[in-house]
Amino acid sequence: MSYKKEYHPYLCRFMEFQYGFSVAFDSSRANGRSTAFSRDELLSIRPNDIKRFMGFCAFGDPDYDVTADHRPTHCRSTTLEATKRALSYYMPHRMVPWCNNQGNPTRSAPVNDDIKEVKKFEVHSEGRPSKAKRAVRPNEFRKAISLLQSHSSFDLKYSYPMVCLWQHHLIGRLDDAANFEINDPTSHPGFNFALQTKVRWSKYVMEERDCPAQIVLAARSQPSVQFST
Repeated sequence: MSYKKEYHPYLCRFMEFQYGFSVAFDSSRANGRSTAFSRDELLSIRPNDIKRFMGFCAFGDPDYDVTADHRPTHCRSTTLEATKRALSYYMPHRMVPWCNNQGNPTRSAPVNDDIKEVKKFEVHSEGRPSKAKRAVRPNEFRKAISLLQSHSSFDLKYSYPMVCLWQHHLIGRLDDAANFEINDPTSHPGFNFALQTKVRWSKYVMEERDCPAQIVLAARSQPSVQFST
C-alpha cells in the first residue's frame, strides 16, 4: 500500500470507524510505524461503509435521518470531499467506477449523493458554518505591522504599513487604500480632532456623489505610527 502523509490520517480514522473504534491506528510515519492496511482490507470497503462514515463525520450519526431534524453541523462538505479524495487514493482499483460490487467505492452514487445533500443544507444555512474567512484579530494585525516595520527597506518599513493602517482606519478594501493620493486626507471643517479623506473606490461606484468624504478618527492601537500633514 502506498503512503501519502496528508491522506493517511483520513484512512486511519475511517478504519477505526470500521472497527467500531475498538482499535487505534497510527497515521504518522515517525520511525516507520504508520499503520499499513492489506489489499483484502481495502477491497472489502463498500460504498455504504463510506456513506455511513461520512454520516458520522457530518451528522454525528452514521444512520442519520434528515426527516428527524438531523443536520450536518459537525463538519463541512469540503471535509467530506477531502475524505473522499484520501480514501480514493488508497483504493486498489482507483480509476475504476463502482459497478457490480467492484471498482472504487468512493466513485459511487451513494457517496456522491451524501456530499451533495450536505451541500444543500449548507446553502440553506443548516450545516456547519464556514470558517474559510474570518476577521483579522487585533494581535494578528499588530504583529503584521511590526514584522513589516522591522525591515530596513523603505517600502516594507514605511509604505506597506502605511497602506495597511490607512485601510484599517477607513474600514475598507485594500485597493481603496492603495489608490488614495497624498492630497486626499485633509483637516475636517467641523471637528478639529478629526481628518477627512476622499476614498477612490475602485468598484461599484459610478458617480462622484456616491463617494462622499469619509471621517478619519485617531486611534491609539498604533501609537508609534504618526501621520503628518
